[in-house]
Amino acid sequence: MKKIFTTTLISLTLMNVSFAGAGSMGHGHDSQHWDAPFYVKYWYNNPISANMHSVNQGEQIFQKNCISCHGKSARGDGPLAKTLMPKPTNLRMMSGMHADGDFAWKISNGRGAMPAWKETLKQEQIWHVVNYIQSLSKRMKMAKNEPSHTHDDQHGH
Repeated sequence: MKKIFTTTLISLTLMNVSFAGAGSMGHGHDSQHWDAPFYVKYWYNNPISANMHSVNQGEQIFQKNCISCHGKSARGDGPLAKTLMPKPTNLRMMSGMHADGDFAWKISNGRGAMPAWKETLKQEQIWHVVNYIQSLSKRMKMAKNEPSHTHDDQHGH
């Protein structure tokens, strides 16, 4: 009986280690990828409509609090970015790839050099920032679909 218990315990431990390793690998990102806990997508529902008012509010909050690390254009290239480990996330690339709750949890709780904003920002402000971040993927798609201008068009020739 003791041998069966020991074998089962070892098997379960190895399974946990292998699942933990698989989860930490993320979605094909580098080793710096940061996953929110699995329950977040079920418990963190965005109560704020992602309308232009909310997106604009979120952009203002982002510009005031986040650009030193994430940069003005949210690409992870702010003035402090080179000094941080892990490097700040390129939010333009992550926008639209994660649930609102993932972003809200990460903003609220922080990690490493990323501060936990839940003590500084109100929950409503955090959701406005989430709506702003999620709008970045839509802006990228719109920019890609804009007609390209020729060299002559840009210079008035």
